[in-house]
Amino acid sequence: MDRYVHHQLRAVVSILAAGAVAATAAGVVRGFSPPKAEGLRFAAILFALLLVSTLLKATRIKGFSDVRHFEAAVPLDDTAVVLPTDGFLRDQPFSRKLFVLYLMLTLPVSVFWEPWIVLLPLGSALDWLGQAAVAVHWERRHGRTVWRGHVGSRPWELSVSSRPPTRTATGAQPA
Repeated sequence: MDRYVHHQLRAVVSILAAGAVAATAAGVVRGFSPPKAEGLRFAAILFALLLVSTLLKATRIKGFSDVRHFEAAVPLDDTAVVLPTDGFLRDQPFSRKLFVLYLMLTLPVSVFWEPWIVLLPLGSALDWLGQAAVAVHWERRHGRTVWRGHVGSRPWELSVSSRPPTRTATGAQPA
């Protein structure tokens, strides 16, 4: 089982790492020319569309909403299920499969055609970062935690558990 927010952040780190490797390789092989006005305009439009998409995911509009998915998630019985601890950065900071996939898609195109193509996966990273922000906002408002992979055969299925009580700086339960 994997926490939904950690899954999204792991994807962001993987894509950014693949973009950094591809940008380094493209810079070494071809060098970078200054960006053209059309490229900057395209980047601004892409960023605006991603912002609108993230705002739509935070609503309850059918077809766009992530919030509806969180609300429809299967509640977990906290006593019957052993929830993993929060070892996100220690245990698995990025997804190797996603890293290789984005690297294979970006590297050849950026080296042999246009070096600025390494910035396109940044759109996916920003989208997943927006999904993580929506999930964190929903979790904090509802006092629940969203999980993926409760059912092994359907890892995309979401489930929710109640959030454990907050601990103090010494690790003791609050009074």
